[in-house]
Amino acid sequence: MLRINTFKKYPFINTTKIFLTSRCLNTLGKSKPSTNTIDNLEFYPGKSSMIRLEEFYDNTLSDNLMILSYKDPRTEGEFIKKRIKQHPPLTKAAQDVDNPFKKNRPPIKPRGGKKTQPVPPPQSHETIPRLDEIYIHCMIKQAIHNKQHLLSGLMALQCITSERPNVVYSKTGVANWKLRAGMPIGCVVNIKGPPMYTFVDKLVEIVLPRLKEWYGVPLSSGDGNGNIAMGFPSSALSLFPEVEGNYDSFPLMTGFDVIFNTTAYTDHEARALLSGFQIPFNEKKRKRRNIRVME
Repeated sequence: MLRINTFKKYPFINTTKIFLTSRCLNTLGKSKPSTNTIDNLEFYPGKSSMIRLEEFYDNTLSDNLMILSYKDPRTEGEFIKKRIKQHPPLTKAAQDVDNPFKKNRPPIKPRGGKKTQPVPPPQSHETIPRLDEIYIHCMIKQAIHNKQHLLSGLMALQCITSERPNVVYSKTGVANWKLRAGMPIGCVVNIKGPPMYTFVDKLVEIVLPRLKEWYGVPLSSGDGNGNIAMGFPSSALSLFPEVEGNYDSFPLMTGFDVIFNTTAYTDHEARALLSGFQIPFNEKKRKRRNIRVME
């Protein structure tokens, strides 16, 4: 009785109750999509922080490389003219036919025909050399007899790069090695962006200081267009923290090759870039001396 008398005395209470109930039902039926969740299609997560090595390049190393790689207009013109120069192959008529040493011998094949190298754009702050991508690959010769040996290389590359590698198949066959065309023989992985700088940081700070009998990269390395490759033994693979912590999970350790693809147009600029990341370069590769054991 008290409840009925209250509603009769104060009729706005019942009206407010009905209004709030209908408002809550409408709100539940038409919920507003959240804008700060990953499930929403309009949410694009951005970079929350910069990697230490990438920040070092943007703040310090890029300024030094801009000064070291500067060319005056005359030197830049000569460099571009050398790149544009054509190298047509020598014809048989241009060879010395009257030479007595060439009589009764098969003709020499025409030489030359070098491909023209890419021409760099005008110098600016956008042409400073930087790392573009890194290829890491390894060949596992034990996979010729047993394909399961590929799993060790695939797992190791995926652990040290955080990217899924691809299987490499042989293009030609070699009878002496019992290798046929189309057989899986190795694995390769391509990394860019943050995983690339993370791999270089681990390679420079952890692996190279602990590596024995490795005297650096020779100064003659490079393909002439700013790409540098270097090889590491199987002992270097076990020095990565991801592999070292789970060493028993990898029954086979193999050597691997690392190819640094840069935006530089010369090997000198590429070596300056990698030396800024604390990768050592030496003039000559040391030769191992034969040590005789005296009995």
